[in-house]
Amino acid sequence: MKTKKIKAVSCAALALALSAGVGLKAAQAVTVNEPSGINLGGTSFFDALGKYTPGLVYQQYFQIQHFDAINGADGNAVPVFKNTSITAIVSLNQFIYVSPYHLFGGVLGGMFILPLTDLNASFAHGSPAKLVANRGMGVGDLTWGPFIAFPPIIRGGRPVFAQRMEFDVISPTGSYDTSKDINPSSGFWSINPYWAVTVLPTPKTEVSARFNYLHNFSNGHPASSEPLPAGTTTQAGDAGWVNFTASYEVYPKLNVGLNGYYFKQFTDDTVNGVVQKGTETESLSMGPGATYMFNRNNIGFLNVYLPVVKKNTTNGFNVILRYIHAF
Repeated sequence: MKTKKIKAVSCAALALALSAGVGLKAAQAVTVNEPSGINLGGTSFFDALGKYTPGLVYQQYFQIQHFDAINGADGNAVPVFKNTSITAIVSLNQFIYVSPYHLFGGVLGGMFILPLTDLNASFAHGSPAKLVANRGMGVGDLTWGPFIAFPPIIRGGRPVFAQRMEFDVISPTGSYDTSKDINPSSGFWSINPYWAVTVLPTPKTEVSARFNYLHNFSNGHPASSEPLPAGTTTQAGDAGWVNFTASYEVYPKLNVGLNGYYFKQFTDDTVNGVVQKGTETESLSMGPGATYMFNRNNIGFLNVYLPVVKKNTTNGFNVILRYIHAF
């Protein structure tokens, strides 16, 4: 008997996936998820610019995510999930240390991010399939890593290009209940190197992109609201994505523009070492955004992301407020 595979992966700090046997017993469902700490649109305008003198920087990301559908591989809502409503309210606290040390002309530093997540999921009373959330406030996975930031190239008395490279590790330190389908934590380790670039073609225009790669390690304790056979292991497939922006200064210190991200999973998930065909996620979201520089040490951002393409993923919107303070 063929098994139809369904997968759902959320945006930003919430990440969930379902590989379920439709028409089979619910106990055969296995949760395979991308890590919950990945940066899908969290960073945006002027991404590669930052602090280049020794000291500390704090960033607060406040996100509201709401999903009203779970899409299959064809990009359409999976009908067995009735009246889907998945909400995540996320507060990410990022601390950045810029060291006095240099390498190859770049400034060395390190950072860590600690998320706090409030999850909720509901479906119609008679929905053939449901996901169970680890409801309430919980701590997400710790993301940490070193970086090298290169001071901007100056032409005509102004910056025209900047770049930064970072190697992040996502550690499974957050709240994780193996009896729930949706958790603040992923339950496994991941590595996430990236390269961020910012180009300023004119004094009033900016284009930025952050190119990410993601490798996930195996999960020896996968989460599922239904009992799983002892010894079940899962591994989410590798993926890459890019956060991208373009903006224009419409008023002194105020830039308005377009922000988006494109996520593509390269390899299928595995369950007990067996490849789960058709589980690759593809996600494109875009929307309006703005950034305002209150002064050189305090900057605010607003980014809205609306779904464009959603395959094997949850479908909904994401709003992010971000504040940067340099000490």
